Amino acid sequence: MNQINGFPRELLEASVLERVTYFQNYTMPHRKLQMVADQLMQAIKQPAGASLIFILGPSGVGKSTLLQKISSMLIEEALAEMEVDKGYIPVAGVEAIAPDTGNFDWKDFYIRSLQILGEPLIDKKVSRADTKLKLRFALESALKHRRLDAFFIDEAQNFGKVVSGRKMLDQTDCIKSLANVVQTQFVLCGTYELLDLRNLSAQLCRRSLDVHFSRYKLNEQDLKAFRSVLSTFQSYLPVQETPDLISHSEQCYERSVGCVGILKDWLTKTLNGVLEQQPDSTTITIHDLERYAWPLQQCSIMAKEIYDQEKRLEDSAETLNELRKYLGFDSELASEDSPPLSKTSKRQKGKKIGQPSPTRRPVGSEHASS
Repeated sequence: MNQINGFPRELLEASVLERVTYFQNYTMPHRKLQMVADQLMQAIKQPAGASLIFILGPSGVGKSTLLQKISSMLIEEALAEMEVDKGYIPVAGVEAIAPDTGNFDWKDFYIRSLQILGEPLIDKKVSRADTKLKLRFALESALKHRRLDAFFIDEAQNFGKVVSGRKMLDQTDCIKSLANVVQTQFVLCGTYELLDLRNLSAQLCRRSLDVHFSRYKLNEQDLKAFRSVLSTFQSYLPVQETPDLISHSEQCYERSVGCVGILKDWLTKTLNGVLEQQPDSTTITIHDLERYAWPLQQCSIMAKEIYDQEKRLEDSAETLNELRKYLGFDSELASEDSPPLSKTSKRQKGKKIGQPSPTRRPVGSEHASS
């Protein structure tokens, strides 16, 4: 195929649906995506790694694209072994569906997982009439048989859709025990709501690992990378003349709140709208983008939510004070300029271990002669 810009020239003669679908399916390895992918692959490959890996990030940052990329990499690495062992698959993934009402539906989750794993005759083996325990045993058996390196659960924040705090803790205990029984790393991918699940117990904190997939922020390195994303996207938009997105990078950043997934959805929506209304359009202008952009109020709500949730992941002086209080340090030591752990407290300063205070043993001629 002849290429024009980044896409095949033949696309200019294709239908609107084909052109829009081409761009919608296009993915690019940008800086944030590559950084998080490397971190996640390293975590999965750790021989004594965490049983649960939490991928946290704002909606629209590209988490689903990340899972697709990692899945492709794991499968490519395992092709030779998969040829020898037909039952082995290195990775599988399922989406945790939000309940219509009430609590998260574990039966639905087990059945969907069994279907994803390609369990033979699954429709005859299990049904919604089966108990949750039977379905869980079936899933454990399937996971052990498939010998997965990683089991991805997208939209995992939906595990937290329960009616009480106690049941929320039960949710995480169930996931953790399932991962332990089958000796498979579970990768829970979702929004910052996952923090509510991860922080429920000390044991879960110890056995889990966070991978933060953040938006592009307002610093020189991130803005340079964001403009690179814009440059690539504009060259892959299937129109006759390359749109000029770079000149409007600030507006593109504002209306996408720094998230590549939101940016791509916006460009896809704009491309579809322009071609549907004017099939002979040769390019996309800034006016087209403004017409299909999310309203400023919605962007502001998204940006505030992301900002507030990012703060929860940051270490602060307040969190340090809290840690040192629980460990028994004097509160006055818990500041940003806290001394290292090896320093003694003010009350013990200058006193050596095993050396008693002079006042504890009277001295003088009377005791010397006795």
